[in-house]
Amino acid sequence: MLILRHGKRSLLGRSACPSCKKTIRWHDLIPVFSWILLRGRCRDCGRAISIQYPLVEAGTAVLFFFIALAPISLSAKILALPIASLLLAIAVYDFHTTYIPDSWVWTLSALALLSVAIFPSCSLLTAHCSLSFLAGPAVALPLFTMWIVSNGKWMGLGDAKFTLSMGWLLGLSGGITALLLAFVLGAIVSIPLLFFSSPLARRIAHTLPFDVPAWAYTMKSEVPFGPFLVASCFFVWFSQMYAIPLPFSLFI
Repeated sequence: MLILRHGKRSLLGRSACPSCKKTIRWHDLIPVFSWILLRGRCRDCGRAISIQYPLVEAGTAVLFFFIALAPISLSAKILALPIASLLLAIAVYDFHTTYIPDSWVWTLSALALLSVAIFPSCSLLTAHCSLSFLAGPAVALPLFTMWIVSNGKWMGLGDAKFTLSMGWLLGLSGGITALLLAFVLGAIVSIPLLFFSSPLARRIAHTLPFDVPAWAYTMKSEVPFGPFLVASCFFVWFSQMYAIPLPFSLFI
């Protein structure tokens, strides 16, 4: 609801079918289960309901489950819940729009800073307390530099703002590790897309006995970087929660 209503309507008020506009009954709003029972369609008009609803709901449930199991204090778990929700919302929204809402990223930054202030022992969110408040700007500096130098062509400002909160959330070591991991994940996805869009791949496709979807990605195509940042952030964050050392971490 947060993702699909942003910029379109208030979060207040009853949910309604986007097609027929009829108010959705309370028993049709049970996360995941209602969508399955209704077979992904509105009870009144029969139009399809976005699969994004159950996927985001299930994803949130999985994240909450692993936070609940983490060997951290109850207060740290409570603070981690809205942070996880925001991270997931940012990833999905950026995937669809290539834009990260300022209100979301600044809220995430505030929660990350709050975690630094509440948990100075570093039991949850950062490994270098003396550098906690400097970690955000330090991790964000590379992306801000790329945005300034390229005039926004290489990197979006929203991504740079996000890394500010990621640095506060993960600490200097974890933030830089997550940033580099995001670039690796981005390359793993982008390089195959570029290859399948190349003339060589198209010539190979013509020799196959079945139709191959046409790809239209080039070096100028805009690929949202937010989902890669969020994925790497979750990976490092949960490794910190469960005290699992990362073999490729840059710092001790």
